[in-house]
Amino acid sequence: MIYRFGEFAVDTLRAEVCLAGRAVPLRHQSFDVLVELLNRPNRIVSKDELLDAVWGNKVVTDGALKHCLMEIRAAIGDHDRKVIRTVARRGYIFEAPVTRESVAADDRVSILVVPFTDQSIDANGEYIADGLTEEIITELSKVRSLRVIARASAMRLKGAAHAVQEIAEKLEVDFILDGSVRKWGDRLRIGLQLRPAGSDDARWGEHYDGTLGDLFEIEDQIAKSVARELSLELGDQAAGIDRREDPRALEPYLQARYETWKFTNDGLQQAERHLMNGLDLLGPNTRLLSALGHACAKYSELGLDPTGEKIAKASDCAEKIFELDPHSPCGYMLLGMVRFFSGELRAARAPLERSLNANPADPDTLAMLGYLYALSGQNERAEQLFDECLDVDPLTPLNHCMPGFLALMEGRKADALPYYRRFLEMDPQNPFAIWTWSYVLLRNGRVEAAAEAVRELNSRHAGSILAQLGTALLHGVCGETEAAREALTDELNAAAEHSELLSRELTHCLALAGETEEALGWLENTVRIGNINYPFWSQHNEWVAGLRTHTRFETLMNEVKQEWMSIDSTPAANAVTP
Repeated sequence: MIYRFGEFAVDTLRAEVCLAGRAVPLRHQSFDVLVELLNRPNRIVSKDELLDAVWGNKVVTDGALKHCLMEIRAAIGDHDRKVIRTVARRGYIFEAPVTRESVAADDRVSILVVPFTDQSIDANGEYIADGLTEEIITELSKVRSLRVIARASAMRLKGAAHAVQEIAEKLEVDFILDGSVRKWGDRLRIGLQLRPAGSDDARWGEHYDGTLGDLFEIEDQIAKSVARELSLELGDQAAGIDRREDPRALEPYLQARYETWKFTNDGLQQAERHLMNGLDLLGPNTRLLSALGHACAKYSELGLDPTGEKIAKASDCAEKIFELDPHSPCGYMLLGMVRFFSGELRAARAPLERSLNANPADPDTLAMLGYLYALSGQNERAEQLFDECLDVDPLTPLNHCMPGFLALMEGRKADALPYYRRFLEMDPQNPFAIWTWSYVLLRNGRVEAAAEAVRELNSRHAGSILAQLGTALLHGVCGETEAAREALTDELNAAAEHSELLSRELTHCLALAGETEEALGWLENTVRIGNINYPFWSQHNEWVAGLRTHTRFETLMNEVKQEWMSIDSTPAANAVTP
């Protein structure tokens, strides 16, 4: 992100302040204070908010903050304190006009961490290799001026060593980091090499020996060595995990993450068992609770939690994390996920913004928050987050359809087609990819092609919620009221109660089928969940045209318009109650 005011540009990825293109020196903590003020211009930011955001749980005096403000004012020439105004006993206001713009990937050094090869003597060493890959990606993501390909994309290269150079070229990365892990008993030997993309000659290589208990320290050493070799500064902000934690938490954590990323019911159950065993052994632990909460939330994401039992367990994990650390970034991410999958989209925004502030390159947060912004009509912010998500996680198929979703929300139906086509091409067996392709075809009036996609959906995923929804929408678009209603099963209606997507599409199906009162009921539910994109409902969505003459629709849209217009354009990251 780049903030501009006057002749100054503040680049958060490079941790750099420039005046007319020339760098202005500023200490790291002073830079972070400046970014916090720029993030919320023209409003009072309290001393406690700044101390919490910049120093977290560290005990510092008021003098540390005052010294940072003095440095900032000197750096930007604010000698008369008109840009950053002090409000007695309340805080500080950044009063100069501020604009924002995203940073192009080409402006950053970029790196691909290839999944480490397991060469263990033990039969169960693969989870160590995968876990180390993930942890190194997390550590390197703290480097502000480094673009790191996200874990989900990196792990798609597992077992594809022959194609790494070709893929690295397509991803336009500058460097590749790969290596191997050998585990025997409790002992580890890790070998790494860093090489420029397009070359087989190592720029840097190293071996590390130790035990599982040393892995935290080894991860830090690796990240620092890579950053030093690339002449970059490793950020010192915590990524939400206490590096001083009990090393016994690491093994169940890595085993569980390995299982969670299988995206299967069996894998999630295995992950829960590993994590519960770890918690039984160690007691409350932030790392284990965070991993357990994410595993439980995945049940909802994959449609495997019909009773809501797992999302309730994830919520319980978030509460326990906040008991250990009231300011935990991973706690806020989990809280945002819980609220998102519980159909509380408004309440999900603030914790996700706070999590993103701590981990600005996390693809899950970028995608989820971008989706929330799109539903609330904050299109520029949504587009920025979707672009950043694709930048760091380009091999995850779902990320490629998100700009297409924004195009649909803006009424640009034809523009959405290539994004959804790319999603399907990358993941042709995915039922959601097939459904979204049928959906965007229907939006563009290509009914025959959409019908073919719906037939494929029913053939490969017969009886699924998405197959039912695809069938219902197809009948609705064709004006086949009876067939559309028959496709709307009790199962589909129950699933839609807390789902913005399903609730929105039941609105469309029933409106197209001429079932106005029911359609309005589902529209009201969609708005209740959090879709308040007023331009979409009032202008860009032809599928609800038949509802717009009804008083009930007009009344609802007046409420939606007021909320849409009143949305604060600045992040609500500090307006969160765990």
